[in-house]
Amino acid sequence: MKFAPPAMRMLKLGLFALYAISPAAFASERTLEQGLRDCASGNYNQALSILQTAYAKAEKNSDKVKAASALAQTFIQTHQTVKAEPYLSFAFENAENKLDKAGYAVDFGNWQQQQGHAGQARYYYDAALKLAGNDAAIAISAELNQHKLDAKKQAPVDQLKNLQTLWQRLQQVGDSVQVARYSLNLGVQAKSLGAVGQALAFQAFEQARVLTTKPGQPRLQLEALDQLAQMYEDARRFDEALALTDQALLAAQGQEVHDLLINIEWRHGRILRIQAKAAEAIAAYQRAVEHIEAIRTDIPVEYQDGRSSFRETLEPVYLGLADLLLQTSDPLDDERKNAQLRRARDVLELLKQTELQDYLGDRCAVDTARANRKSTMLASDTAILYPIVLPDRLELLLETGKGMYRHSLPMSANKLRADVIDFGNNLKDNLSFQPQAKRLYLALLTPVDAELTQQGIRTLVIVPDGVLRLLPFAALHDGQRFAIEKYAIAVVPALSLTNTNARVHQKGGFKTLLAGMSEPGTVVDKLPNAMVEQLLNANQQSAAMNGRQVARAVLTRSLRNIPKPADTSMTGKLPQPYVSKPEQHQQLQQMLALAGVDEEIRTLEKLTISQTLLNAGFTVAAFSQKVKTGDYQIVHIASHGVFGGTADTSFVMAHDDVITMDNLQLFLRAGNMKSQELELLTLSACETAEGDDRAPLGLSGAALKARARSALGSLWPVSDDAATLLMGQFYRSLAEPLTSKAQALQKAQLKLMKNNNFNHPFYWAPFIMVGSWL
Repeated sequence: MKFAPPAMRMLKLGLFALYAISPAAFASERTLEQGLRDCASGNYNQALSILQTAYAKAEKNSDKVKAASALAQTFIQTHQTVKAEPYLSFAFENAENKLDKAGYAVDFGNWQQQQGHAGQARYYYDAALKLAGNDAAIAISAELNQHKLDAKKQAPVDQLKNLQTLWQRLQQVGDSVQVARYSLNLGVQAKSLGAVGQALAFQAFEQARVLTTKPGQPRLQLEALDQLAQMYEDARRFDEALALTDQALLAAQGQEVHDLLINIEWRHGRILRIQAKAAEAIAAYQRAVEHIEAIRTDIPVEYQDGRSSFRETLEPVYLGLADLLLQTSDPLDDERKNAQLRRARDVLELLKQTELQDYLGDRCAVDTARANRKSTMLASDTAILYPIVLPDRLELLLETGKGMYRHSLPMSANKLRADVIDFGNNLKDNLSFQPQAKRLYLALLTPVDAELTQQGIRTLVIVPDGVLRLLPFAALHDGQRFAIEKYAIAVVPALSLTNTNARVHQKGGFKTLLAGMSEPGTVVDKLPNAMVEQLLNANQQSAAMNGRQVARAVLTRSLRNIPKPADTSMTGKLPQPYVSKPEQHQQLQQMLALAGVDEEIRTLEKLTISQTLLNAGFTVAAFSQKVKTGDYQIVHIASHGVFGGTADTSFVMAHDDVITMDNLQLFLRAGNMKSQELELLTLSACETAEGDDRAPLGLSGAALKARARSALGSLWPVSDDAATLLMGQFYRSLAEPLTSKAQALQKAQLKLMKNNNFNHPFYWAPFIMVGSWL
């Protein structure tokens, strides 16, 4: 299987290749060499610390300006773009001469362009051109960025003519280092034009390579070799691509350039694989993964141009290595095969960790969970299933106490996705589901059924991949029984993030905080604008439907349209809330009412040692105060909980305001909760964005943020009566000695299945146990 590289850039193209940074931005190398060196090697956190110190301690205005410029570029490189603005402004306003001011104007224009402020970007580029006078380098820098800004308005042929004119002018710039930088930028823009720009792109990258062969510019040289090698790989001239890649690897020796070596080694592995050199390809992929791990805490996880570092670059590297390990395991003897399959499993674990970091936009929660993980031997009646969705096939990696097993079957990823989506839609619409239930069971569970039966497996823990996160495995059907009738099922985002120590049963049960909202208050005025508009529109269009059903359906759809905040420094905040009129306020309250919550809370009060926050008592402040005490091992929230495609679009509704994932983390890691784990976080009315296979990561993310061993939630909302019955049975079973959480959920689902009013999988299948199943 071939993993195609991203169209334009890999993990991190130098800033000058994305935007033609001014010469002034690099002038700070002379005084802030260490900070810039750390940034260049991918050690961004260390670079920021050094540069912030340099800025704070600078006595001369010129030094402070240089430090501000360097600090701004480092913030931009780490995608903390909002934080860069004041430093860009300071450098521009306080530059001591026209040329420096022109250079900082280019940098500020680049920042404005990144933010989508085209008018402001043009203002600064024009200012740079006026200030630059006869300085050709600054003029080329400004014009290259102007061209990038205006490119979408021009036909490719016209864009090429403009680039060719700039190419001729670039040859007149005297400084070879600047020419190399701007050649890279021009080459990237020419390459983006497709076939019409390929010749100019080759010419520009080759010039950058030649100009950087002299000592002193190792990073520029590597970027030039990387770009040129990619051109040859895209043209399927593999021998030349491999020669340039080998040259880059030789040039990188002794250099701290992990970020560039990720892409270089990845290409190395791809080409070696095409040449049927599997062992060498595995080694190259392994080195690429090691480079990722070396700077994982510094790799930006933010989205740029609609893409994320994970899905564009990191996922194919991990998946490519796992794929090679799986495919080459067959000829090995049992001992070596088992070792190689475990190695593939470990790579998948790294992949899952990185994916969750990307979803959360936060490395700390994942790294903390990994560091604090406690585990025991896998029980003899428990198995772990890793379904791996590849473009041309489905791989099943099964782990039991006796070893690892691999099953592979040809199946198009597109076909699998269509079946999963159709199955979920039919269940949610209470329609016939049997054909998809049987097909999916045949693909996902039949290959491992015999092994599970032979080993007496009672609990099946699934580490789902991609679209399979949307799949209610409990409802898969073998023709005679549902999967939940055969196995207690749990889902984990990654085994390496799951505390699998045995649960200690407490006499009398766990202390539980019950928080519920049946009647929303001012929270309806704090919801994101896009969500409220869709709620109101849907209510007008569906007047004949029950208002709450409309609200539930639209909540899940509207999540996909909530814009992501521009910067991760704005943690704990959702996009601009909707300003509603009095009549709309009341309408929203009616639509978002959850009539069954009162009964659910009353039922659970009888089954648990608990304290209750209900409706007006369930404020953000009251919830925070209660959980900070550390008195509770279970937190049960019966309110709308909505999970979107990122943590920034996910939240739970209290009576007066929303509780974001970052709020949840703050509350549950403060006060007496600092050194404790929650046993269980239950979100009994949560729902996920329709069709978004990242959205179910929200439940896993909530558990990680709250430092909860397990989380219980649902893939879609069900009736209040069904939820109340299921939750009641779950907590009854959970109190039974030697009953695990997964088994307690299984018992609750089976009880609902036997109730004639709720026997359709719509009612019981969406509930999932995430995290520790014990």
